[in-house]
Amino acid sequence: MNKISINLLTNIVLLLAGIVLVLFFRQEGMLLWVSRVLGVLFLLPALVFLAVVAVRPTADRSNSDYLGIFPAIGGLCFGVMMLVRAELFAGVMALLMGVLLLALGLFHVVFLFLSRSRLALRWHYFLLPLAIAVAGVLILALPALRGNESLVILLCGVCLVLFNITSLQEHIAQRKFNARQPDARKAEPRSEPADDYLPARDTEQEDRGL
Repeated sequence: MNKISINLLTNIVLLLAGIVLVLFFRQEGMLLWVSRVLGVLFLLPALVFLAVVAVRPTADRSNSDYLGIFPAIGGLCFGVMMLVRAELFAGVMALLMGVLLLALGLFHVVFLFLSRSRLALRWHYFLLPLAIAVAGVLILALPALRGNESLVILLCGVCLVLFNITSLQEHIAQRKFNARQPDARKAEPRSEPADDYLPARDTEQEDRGL
């Protein structure tokens, strides 16, 4: 799976998660369901990895297979705990959402800042990622906001949708930049061969001809 496919899959998952959070933000015990979903996300990859290593012949197993067993077991145990005792994690889920939004917003701000000259980005490209980062800071800094479960879920869902809009803007800017590159190459003047590399004239034969 190439980088484009991974980015597309990540954006689709985050977009669906944002839409679900916006639609069901008033649902009672929504943070419990978020905890259970995260538990499944920890559980399934760990189970798949352990199953693949178990069915693989011993002679074909690499060092990375053996080293990966320990984090897989850790992810498996953590996922089971989030499924069985989701109420323990629901209390800190608002903090985790704040950290997630802050990280997503800062990631896009840094990426856009580093690419502003190359992609010819304008100031409005920074508005959405800054809004996402500010939302994360507000969730982390205001206990009263974290205490309002519905508002935190709604804010997180809206920010996840904004994250995908920001990714789409970056993709469009990158496509425009890539489209300009062939035109720039065509417009470049072709360099003429230097005089030093031109074939020398046979002056002796010209003198004889005279």
